[in-house]
Parts: sequence; structure tokens; C-alpha cells
Amino acid sequence: MIPFVVRRPSARALLVPASATVLDAALRPLVADAVRSAVIDRVGAAGLADTGPHLAALVAAGADLGPDPGAWMALEVRVEGSTALPLWPLAAAPADVVAWLGERAPDPGAAAACCDRIRGLFASGSRDEDDDQLPVSVALAARAYLAWRAIEQDRARPFMALDAGNIHHTLLGRWRDLPKNRLRPYKTTQHDGWAEILHPGKQLGLRVDVHDLPERIVHAIKAWRSWHGLRHWAALQCLFTEAGRTGRIRWTLENHLDALGYADRSRRTPELRATVAAEVEALTRMEIAVYHADGTLRLRGPVLAVTQRGEALRGSRWTLEGLDLVIHPALYEGVRRADGSIGRLWAPAPTELATIDHARLPYEIALGLVLPIRWRWDTADGRDHLTLTGQKLLDTAAIVVSPHDPGRAWAALDRNLAELQRVGGLGLARWNPGEARTPAGRCHLYPPQWVRDRLVHGIAPVELPLAPSILTGGELRTWRLSKRWTQTQAAKALGVSERTVQGAEATPEGPLGRSILAGLDQYASRNPADPTALPQ
Repeated sequence: MIPFVVRRPSARALLVPASATVLDAALRPLVADAVRSAVIDRVGAAGLADTGPHLAALVAAGADLGPDPGAWMALEVRVEGSTALPLWPLAAAPADVVAWLGERAPDPGAAAACCDRIRGLFASGSRDEDDDQLPVSVALAARAYLAWRAIEQDRARPFMALDAGNIHHTLLGRWRDLPKNRLRPYKTTQHDGWAEILHPGKQLGLRVDVHDLPERIVHAIKAWRSWHGLRHWAALQCLFTEAGRTGRIRWTLENHLDALGYADRSRRTPELRATVAAEVEALTRMEIAVYHADGTLRLRGPVLAVTQRGEALRGSRWTLEGLDLVIHPALYEGVRRADGSIGRLWAPAPTELATIDHARLPYEIALGLVLPIRWRWDTADGRDHLTLTGQKLLDTAAIVVSPHDPGRAWAALDRNLAELQRVGGLGLARWNPGEARTPAGRCHLYPPQWVRDRLVHGIAPVELPLAPSILTGGELRTWRLSKRWTQTQAAKALGVSERTVQGAEATPEGPLGRSILAGLDQYASRNPADPTALPQ
């Protein structure tokens, strides 16, 4: 690589082309093929961000950067009277970079030579001002290490895997567009004992069996029509992902409250527990119908099928505590195929979506669930971002513009986009010059870097060990006996008291308490090769 060197009386700079092709050639010997494109992406983006503030100072100092100064990435900048950009980034420890090159570089010879240059640079405390090739390789190696480290950190980031197929996208869109005012009556078409929640359209319909429908489920369905419904759906997607993306989960109320982000104090409220349980149970009573393009029925079935259920007595009434749930294949085949293999049409979204206050920031939830799917589609078409008109962006968020106060809608959009960026669900949102906050203006929505790593560069996330599949006291006993453990040994392995294990096993049909569930979870994390699953 031939660097561009600026040597002026008041300025010194070392720049390289920000071209992905040039960076790829320079980093090929040092960065493994599997992650190199993602590393180059981050090195380039960070380099341009670092360079931007220094361009004006370099030009003012008399540097001729050509017709396109933005095509250069600065590795070092020193301009009199201006903040300097050091050759070696302060966030990179030299020993860590050397160790990384020694362990992971595909070309051991090139890695050894680069390590020698790094040691020489820090041993001498300075460099030869006339030798520009040595600092280029050293600076790029340090920046590549920082990019790789950030990628590894983001690989471990909790996420939810969303099916990115048309059916799931249509369901989210029609769900989002339902009237949200729960105080106003919402009339549905009823025939043969079924009420149409989403009237059959070109692709799907959603209905519920109203025969002997308990009052709690009636209220729960009204809640699903509100923004709370999308928040519950986000929580369920988190749980399906944590359970290994199989489309099956051992659902418990405690896990669902965890996904929703409820604090210990509020989650102990009987009214809240009953409400959340009923709202999840409502989904098991809803049936989705998927149609062919000609309008004929393709398939029909429950949104969530129940294979087993558990309940606990709360006061004088039974409250739903646990379910074995299977999501409808049409809503999950992009994540997991019918043959059990991981699907190729899914999109990652932050788990924080399920914890968002749906009363204060409802549109963030809608945008956070829909945008990743649209990014997946655009990525398949070779585009790295989504472009929407202002009106289409408002529609995607389900924000209604009041003719009396249109500014309120745009303020709500800005607020929800900013919050979505804060939780890692959106990267840059950029309007065309002069078109911001207008219906016909075009807004370019970029995925955050961790999402881009997965969609564009195929970086696989770190999958956590499967969540415990043990739900009741009887199942705990079956699992313990399969390991030939005494209750004392099981208590020690799970970090609970022997009395806790005894109490749980004494009620075979009763749900496990939080301490044992947490212990099972920790045991699975410590022993990934020995999962806490029931013996077959």
C-alpha cells in the first residue's frame, strides 16, 4: 500500500485510501477470511469518522488532498493548533495486538514481521519520519485488532431472531395497524363461532374461537390489539431465540416477565401476573390462516400450539404458570427450517425491544420489529440500507399525522428513532438535504454495525447454552435420578438448599421456583456439554 504523506511546516499527516479493496489487500495476511470483510467495514467506518474532523485543518495548512478529500483515511495527523490523531490508537494495548496476530493471523510470516515492527516502535519510543511503510502496517494492524475485538463483543450481544418472511412481516404490519384505543369498541366479523381479528386478506387472516371464551381472554385480546401486544410478541421472540431457535419453548411466566424487563417488586403483583399470563394464553387461542396468491387456503393453525400446560393456585383461583409452546411454522421457517436446520431468512433485533415502555414509546417497538426484516430484504438485493419517504416512515411506525398539529407526529418520530438508536436497533438515520421531516422527503435508515455484521458479512452470533427444559417438580426429580444424584448433590449442583429441592419434588405437578430455575440456568452455562434436558 502506498500512503499519502503530508509534510508541511505546520502539518504532518499519514493517509491511506479508504477503499475496501485497498484495505483488503493490506490486511489479507493478518486477518482471517471469515471475519476480514467485517473487520475492513469497521476499520473503514472508524477511520473515516476519525478523519473527518481533521480534513479542514489539513486543507487550511496547505495540504492538497485532491478532488475528493473524503476518499482518504487518516492514520496519523498532527496540525499546529489542532488536536492530534495518534498513529497508535490508545484503546489498543500493544501486547494484546501482538498476541492476537500470533494466534489468529492466517500468514504467520507476515504476522511475525508486523509484531517485530510493533515491538521496535515501542522499544525506540519514536519512528523514522522518512519511513512511511512501517507505520502504515503497524497502524492498520492495531485498528484491525480493535475492529475484531468489537465484532467479538457484538457476537455475544443478546438478540432476538425474527423470521424475515413475507407472512411474518404482513402479520406485524396488520397487527401494528389495528385500532389502538382499547376504550373504543372494535367490531369483528363473526361466523361459525369464530371472530376475525385480522380479516382475511391477500396473504393471511387471524381469528379466535369465541366458544366458551373466558372473560380474561376477551380482555387479553383487547390488550393484544394495543401496543402491548407487539411488546409481548417481542418477548416471545426473545424466549424462542434463547431456547435455541427451534420454534419450541418451555414457557414460564417468570421467564416472560424477565424478557419484558419487569422489576422484582412489580412482578409479584397478582394482577400483573394474571394479566400477562392471560395475554400469552390468548395467543394460543388465535388461529392464523395463510392463503395462496389466488386466494385459496394454503394452511391454517394456531399461532402458538400448546403441548403441555402448568398452572398454580394463587389464592382461590388457578393462574397460568407454564406452557410447552410451538410457534406456527409459517411464522418461524425463516429462522428454523422444517428439517431442523437453521433458516436463512431471519433478521436480528435487540432484546431491549421487549422492555420498552409501550405507553411512552410505542412506535419504537413497531419500527424495531419491522426494520430488521426490511434490512434483510435489502441486503439480499445488494443494498446496505433502507430508503423510505417521510410518509412511508410514519406509516411504518404507525404514527398518524394530525392536520391541526403535524409537528407533533414528526417530533414523535424523532423521539422514537433516537430511542431505537440508543438500544442498538438503528444505526444512522439520514434525510436528503432539505427534505427532513417532510412527507415526500427521503430518509435513509442504516442498520447498526452489529446487525450489519450478521446480515452483510455473515458473522454468526455466539449462541448461549439451551435454557433449562425442566418445568415442574416431577421433571426435576426425573432429571436428578437420570444423573444418579441424591437431593443433596442436586442442591449443591444448583446452588440451592436441600430443603428447596425436597419441596419442589414434593409437588410433582407444581412449577419450579425462581431459585431452582436460576440454578438450572447457571448449571447449563457452566456445563454446556451436559445440558439440563430431560432424558429421552
